[in-house]
Amino acid sequence: MSKPDNTQALIRKFEPLIRDLNLNELSVLNELVVERIRLLHKAGTLMSMSQFHVGDRVSWESQDGVQHTGIIFRLNQKTVSIRTGEEGYWNVAPQFLRKED
Repeated sequence: MSKPDNTQALIRKFEPLIRDLNLNELSVLNELVVERIRLLHKAGTLMSMSQFHVGDRVSWESQDGVQHTGIIFRLNQKTVSIRTGEEGYWNVAPQFLRKED
C-alpha cells in the first residue's frame, strides 16, 4: 500500500493527539481505523465487481505473468469465478480483470 505524499504533515497533525492516549483508548482507535480500511477495501471491490456480469468474457494476467481468458459463471462476495476451458476454474479479484470484446 502506498503512503500519501503528505505523510510527515499527517504525523505532525496526529502524533500529539495519540501520544496522550492510554492502551485501551489506542486499542479502540485501532479498531476504528481497521474497520474503516476494511470498509474502503470492500467499497472498492464492490465498485470493481459492478462492472461485470455472468457470461462476460474476461482476461487477466496471473502472478507468473501468463495471460488467461475465460467466461464469468459466478460473482462471489470478493472474487469472480471464471471458467477457462482446459485450465479449469479460477477465482480472481475483480480489480485484475478486463472485459474482452
